[in-house]
Amino acid sequence: MAALIQEMEYLWLGREEGYTALEHEVIFRDLCCGCGNCEAVCPEDVVRVDEFPRLTGECTDCGYCIMQCPRSFFNADEVEEKLFGEVVEDELGYVVKRVGVRVREQALGEAAQDGGFVTALLKYALEEGIIDGAVVGGVREDKPWYPEARLVTEPEELPATAGTRYSNSPNLAALKHAVKLGLEKLAIVGVPCQIEAARKLQFYPIPELDLSRRIAFTVSLFCSSNFLYELMTELVHKGYGVSLRDVKKVDIKGKSFLVFTEEGKLEIPLKEAYRYKREPCKVCVDFTGRLADFAVGSVGSPPGYTSVLARSKAAAELLDEVIKAGVFETVELKEEKGLEIARKLQLRKEKNAKKEIRRRIRQLLPPPYRNMKF
Repeated sequence: MAALIQEMEYLWLGREEGYTALEHEVIFRDLCCGCGNCEAVCPEDVVRVDEFPRLTGECTDCGYCIMQCPRSFFNADEVEEKLFGEVVEDELGYVVKRVGVRVREQALGEAAQDGGFVTALLKYALEEGIIDGAVVGGVREDKPWYPEARLVTEPEELPATAGTRYSNSPNLAALKHAVKLGLEKLAIVGVPCQIEAARKLQFYPIPELDLSRRIAFTVSLFCSSNFLYELMTELVHKGYGVSLRDVKKVDIKGKSFLVFTEEGKLEIPLKEAYRYKREPCKVCVDFTGRLADFAVGSVGSPPGYTSVLARSKAAAELLDEVIKAGVFETVELKEEKGLEIARKLQLRKEKNAKKEIRRRIRQLLPPPYRNMKF
């Protein structure tokens, strides 16, 4: 009942204030995760998301943007129970199958991050007709290492989208293009907050948008936090003198932000990178992507492999199918010096987020109550 009341409140806000409601309730409160949902659902096509949303034309106050924003109202436990039948206590979330994988196709492996699971999975799914499109992140040609949403419909397009960018990409915005093309079976790849955005479309749908039925499966990338694009322009380029056009790959390992060029590897202390951490990331409690069909990352697996957690029965079956097709080499994921690290990172992220949420709540309280413990 509480969730329904909250939903109705935001419906009223959206219809009364339109995009202004999104600004006041989400953007100006440093809650926007930059997922791109608001751009995808805007019927007038006047919302654009780069690092954050902006209004580019006249808003008609339909309220869709605030209604479909995962940071307006969202009950993660409710959605998890609907997806998997229960909410588990395990820090890794609900898991049907877990395995470490490394792609066998060398050319693809060079383009992809770590074991290349996501790129290879999407390639297989496109070739086999399991999906007819994939919503992913790419890089703008005119702005080195600046992420942008991409819709991929052909396997040949995938290598250009492979690898990790640690600045925000509004992946869900590409759904608008997918609808215009009439695509019916989509894979959505993103970090945990973007997967929440996909689930918001599915479990709190607006029928007129016709989006929820098009999602075939979701893939979440392990994520401790995301960064402003200034990470690349201010820290990597200006701070360390590296031309962004020379950067071949970036990664985070241990306490270092790694930048790879033809000249070698540059190790930047991660604490320097954290100066450019997005404020909305500080309230996120999900490291692995508890609501995704597949949750993947390098943490927990040997070097060069990707840790894959298949959460749904359908995801586990697809994973078995791809492995049997000979796409991947596999290794067992172990707890000691493996998945236990992922568990610790999940607990750390959750602890830090709850601390930040309490801090923000205290700031809104009258002075006599700001030091209260809760």
